[in-house]
Amino acid sequence: MDKQALHAFLVESQQVIIRDLEEKIALDSSMADIDENDTIDPEDLSHQAESATLKQLFTQKLAKAKADLANLEQVDFSAKTSALPGAVVSTEKFHFVLGYAAIPFEFENKTIVGVSVDSPIFPEIKGKQIGDVFAYSDNTYTIVEIY
Repeated sequence: MDKQALHAFLVESQQVIIRDLEEKIALDSSMADIDENDTIDPEDLSHQAESATLKQLFTQKLAKAKADLANLEQVDFSAKTSALPGAVVSTEKFHFVLGYAAIPFEFENKTIVGVSVDSPIFPEIKGKQIGDVFAYSDNTYTIVEIY
């Protein structure tokens, strides 16, 4: 597996999320501004409050997305022989990329799940090597390859 390409793919995906959130914030900012010279009815004020709430929510999500990108850029994606951040761990059931939380995604015809170091499964897999077994959520996994 080309882990540098995987890293670039994850970084680009995170940058897309950030751009989308920035666009939503800009759109909600323009919707939240009411021209004081216009006639204002209660519905306008309701929409203004709703837009301000959405802007706050998107701003929080944007801060988290930027922090996630900064963390991702710090993960060492060099070749690994044990299950540590930056490793891709293949089992007979799933492929895991360690050190970055992500919902399942397709890469090189493999379904990969991102596992952050704060995830409950991470301590179960950390430090394991090819041939080792770990269990999580009533499932047992055997590590068949580590990249």
